[in-house]
Amino acid sequence: MEIEYTNISYEKYNRLFEEESKKPYCVEYDNGIKDWKVNGKYHREDGPAVEYDDDGDKFWFLNDVEYSFEEWLEKTPISDEEKILLKLKYS
Repeated sequence: MEIEYTNISYEKYNRLFEEESKKPYCVEYDNGIKDWKVNGKYHREDGPAVEYDDDGDKFWFLNDVEYSFEEWLEKTPISDEEKILLKLKYS
């Protein structure tokens, strides 16, 4: 297997890193925990930002601030139809 290297400046590397960190991403750990983050902060607008696979616990975050499910639903910028579906799924 051959590894290809690309030479880029430190400034370009930082810009690329900043751009990528603004995109939502999920990290799934070997133990089944899933974390959703944006800009390195817990954040998810379509479900829990932290899920524990083993016991089913879920935690609701927007911009690294934890909310109860009901508070999160009120603050999440999604349609009423989507909120109803989430209530059915997670309540």
